[in-house]
Amino acid sequence: MKRLSTLLSALLLSASPASAGDFLYVFCEFNGTNKITSLPSGKVISESPLVVDTLLLKVDLINNKMRSHAVAKWTDFRIKGNQIISNDKVNMKGFSSQVGGVMPLNPPGPSTFHNWFKTKTEYQVIKGEGECREIDSSVFEEASKQ
Repeated sequence: MKRLSTLLSALLLSASPASAGDFLYVFCEFNGTNKITSLPSGKVISESPLVVDTLLLKVDLINNKMRSHAVAKWTDFRIKGNQIISNDKVNMKGFSSQVGGVMPLNPPGPSTFHNWFKTKTEYQVIKGEGECREIDSSVFEEASKQ
């Protein structure tokens, strides 16, 4: 993980910010928490700072879809003012979740997220806030290979 952080830092410093055509590429750094609670007792199983505190995103501004460097699945978003807002919900037998966040349409700027995941026995909340800045597409592509 430290190697990836070093590589990303080097790439960020050497690449000039640019969006490629209809895409916006961003690098976000966050501070936040990850809390897991037992159900139905409500007893806190664990609470810790974020383990992964960076996120690189490729944003398709034409089709209102985005994906991260770590997960190739595209998700929908909407634009409101100068903000990109995502809010995905999943409901399956024995599992539900909501993953949502806000980031700047014209970085740099603040970003927040609030995600929760629920099974029959546990409830997990991961939330944080931070800053996003625009990066070159090559930085995203290199991180996606890791």
